[in-house]
Amino acid sequence: MERIEIAALSKIADILSDNNKSPIIPEVDVWKKVFNNAELGDLYEEREPQFIVKIQPYGYGPEERDIYFNENTYNGLFESFKELQYRMDELAKLLNNVAKKMYLYRVLRVDADTEIVSKYCRNRRVDFDEFFESLPDNEQSNIIYKYCNKGVEELRRSLNILGFEIACENSEFCIVPFTARSEQSNFDINIINQWLENKYPNVAESYLAARKAYANGDGTGCIGHCRNVITGIFTYKKESDREWYSGLQKICHADKNISEIDRPKDIPGIKYNAHGPDKKNKYQYPRFNFINKLYVFTCDLGAHINEGYTENGEVDLEEASIEDALWSLRATEDMLIWIYQTGNMEV
Repeated sequence: MERIEIAALSKIADILSDNNKSPIIPEVDVWKKVFNNAELGDLYEEREPQFIVKIQPYGYGPEERDIYFNENTYNGLFESFKELQYRMDELAKLLNNVAKKMYLYRVLRVDADTEIVSKYCRNRRVDFDEFFESLPDNEQSNIIYKYCNKGVEELRRSLNILGFEIACENSEFCIVPFTARSEQSNFDINIINQWLENKYPNVAESYLAARKAYANGDGTGCIGHCRNVITGIFTYKKESDREWYSGLQKICHADKNISEIDRPKDIPGIKYNAHGPDKKNKYQYPRFNFINKLYVFTCDLGAHINEGYTENGEVDLEEASIEDALWSLRATEDMLIWIYQTGNMEV
């Protein structure tokens, strides 16, 4: 990792361990749960004393006590994060389980619930929790981004440096890929979500599954789901009794001469020769081939990753990193935006 990324890990640990800034409520065994839920209990056990909370009674009842993170929690978190710096899939899984323990009212700035209800809801007497839970995931996330407190803003920036973002799914916080998009592109992604859910729900499910797999540190699973998005969306445009490639051919109708190709699956094998006698070789079919390359990438590192060259009974397998998964997810999102913006699905 670069120095800026190590600094980001330090800031994340600093905020999470700060009793005033942390979006996590100090509770007995809260860090034990986070690490164990991420299948990283060994890291917790190595530094268990650093994660034990401090309990200060102020009365005689069992509930009359204050609980605090101890002064060594920062070190425990930072050293654990650094140990995972080259195992990004496991770091993503750990951060995702951190997010699941975040408390809505420690994420939002003070009195934001009243302001949100006043702005977004006609019924000013509505219960904020019920109102928030009734919103779609993307609207919940947008509200969090707009009304989070300064500590969470800093936490988000540090996560962004590492390629992550805080989001809401099913009224629960999680970690999703940060694509460093402009505000307009984020708006595009929200539209894409709604478009898929309304018209192509099975593709929407695969897209959501890809995001969740990435958040859980499952790079191969994320890439495999991206493959399903690609084949799924073009299947809607294919000819009867033909493969999804015929749908891709229709979507890429702006490629010169592409409609003249009888077998679209053969297009990737066409050798470009502008001066040859065969007309189909005079064109390069750039849109079709670009998307096909993305499909091949998601096959080789996703669905077919267990296939490979065999020698002496050993299979020389490819390995998919979490960075490969983010690359696949970004490219698949950009492909969906292009399809939607061109209107080619409606032609």
